Amino acid sequence: MILIPVMYARLEQGGVEVNLVKRRKILSFLVNLSLVFPASFFALMILFSPVSSAQSTGSCDVPAVNNPTTSDSISLESVEDPFWSDDSPLYDLTSDVFVDFTVDNDSATSVSMKLVPGYMYTFCISITSNQEDPPVNPSSDIYLMTEPNWDRYVIDYEMREGNGFFEAFDELPVEWRDIDDWLPFRDVHAYEDTTYVEFSVAIDSSGSGFFGGGDIPYYLVIDGWENRRHTNTEASGGDIDVEVLIDVEERLNIPKFTATLLVGSLPLACIIMPMIIHMRYMATGRENVEGEERRELPYLDSENRNSQDT
Repeated sequence: MILIPVMYARLEQGGVEVNLVKRRKILSFLVNLSLVFPASFFALMILFSPVSSAQSTGSCDVPAVNNPTTSDSISLESVEDPFWSDDSPLYDLTSDVFVDFTVDNDSATSVSMKLVPGYMYTFCISITSNQEDPPVNPSSDIYLMTEPNWDRYVIDYEMREGNGFFEAFDELPVEWRDIDDWLPFRDVHAYEDTTYVEFSVAIDSSGSGFFGGGDIPYYLVIDGWENRRHTNTEASGGDIDVEVLIDVEERLNIPKFTATLLVGSLPLACIIMPMIIHMRYMATGRENVEGEERRELPYLDSENRNSQDT
């Protein structure tokens, strides 16, 4: 009769220990999942998302007829009279575009547009000789730049006849030249001395700066004059015909904080995991001591008293 409560207590204690082990396993699994899952999830998002690169090997699948609203999404601006032009794009570029035009000798023409996040833009530009005024060199330079750089580019074109400005610019230290010099977008979208080029670009954010943010116009510049870059080609010596195809596709836009989570997950795991293991270890020791004092010792004392009475 005395052994029955003891066996009952031991079975109950064994069930409690099994439940504690299950709870610890579940807790450990949840902790590991919370640390590993974000990094794995964002890594898979990056791997399976469309990749934007400076050079694309695909072709632009663009119809030869534009949508009715496309005319308000792009505009052509000449480097010779940009300040007199008020045909700036009114809407964001969210559909395919086909446009062709002629660039005069010793000049440049740009296609202005508003590129926005959430889309990938693939540009296919082909350059051919104009039959009425064929050039000596039908190749050209192609640049993608933002509006501030386009303004500096226009100033360079207007002052190209005077060498004093460029000589003074060469006297500036190299680290200060970016203040006055124009640069292609992300310093890579410059394709010089070419007759055909394809490239893709995706905008990460609408942009912000010291002088304000919002939608920033971008300019696809077809250069037909000898600018200040030492890698550019000379003036073509005649007019060139340009055909531009812009293939617009929606893409997965990964939030900026994913990079912080991806990079910081491993150091956080190295800090948090030892703390969790230590806390669980100390809590397990206290639970065992409390369980022994609450359940085992009273039954052992009652068993000793009964044996002494007999």
